[in-house]
Amino acid sequence: MSAFRSVLTFLLALLTALPAIAAHAAEPATAQPPDPAETATVYWQQHREGWFWYRDPPPPRARPAPRAPATPSRPRELADFEAMQQRLEMLKRVAVMNPTDDNLMAYMRFQRMVMDRSQAFADRWQRLVWREPSLDYASDGRPTNTLAIAAFDERQRERDTAAVRHLAATHGLVFVFRGDCPFCHRFAPVLKRFAQTHGLTVLAVSLDGGTLPEYPDARPDNGIAARLNARAVPALYLTQPSRREFRPVGFGLMSDTDLLERIAALAREADPATPPNASRTTP
Repeated sequence: MSAFRSVLTFLLALLTALPAIAAHAAEPATAQPPDPAETATVYWQQHREGWFWYRDPPPPRARPAPRAPATPSRPRELADFEAMQQRLEMLKRVAVMNPTDDNLMAYMRFQRMVMDRSQAFADRWQRLVWREPSLDYASDGRPTNTLAIAAFDERQRERDTAAVRHLAATHGLVFVFRGDCPFCHRFAPVLKRFAQTHGLTVLAVSLDGGTLPEYPDARPDNGIAARLNARAVPALYLTQPSRREFRPVGFGLMSDTDLLERIAALAREADPATPPNASRTTP
């Protein structure tokens, strides 16, 4: 009887609580705090490596390889030329190692073909030079034609003469010699004539106290030869007294042409405004 009473009491309590349960079910559900045990289980499954293990970064994305620049097509003539060279060299080596008539004939015939091609190239080159003066090396320097050489030398001599005469206003020559030097005796008249023609003053210095017929008033050496480092005679120097500058012109026996070319070259160095060498195409 007591058990029956207990069950009945439970049923009555349940009926009493039904309205409250229904009202609670109609209310919106509220978020429940996560279960600590469940959170720990999920974290342990996702981070099995632990806290102190290094995690490698994700691999970088592969970049597309840069496109190589387009290689220009190789001229067919270049390949033919290389093949011709290789065949010529091969035939030559075969003929050298085994100089039979057939091997020599094959090499000689092929070499003749190569020489014919070279001659055709040279002929075409020459025709272009005739047509284009800017491609002619002789137009900017000393020509190769005999008549042109004479005209070139004449004009060059005129230019050099003008340069030396212009230089004579501010420069002079120092002539170091020995009285017993046969080359000095041969050079003295050449130098005297050249100096008179171009208006240059010559200071003659004798190393041994001797004189020359062209320079009887030569001064004895007072140490100037050592300062000029005149180790050989005859020695000639170009000097500018206002600046006390000395530049060697040359040593040994020199001709009129040598003197003119060398002193004119020094004149062009001293004065950049001096006209340059003559050109065949220059009027």
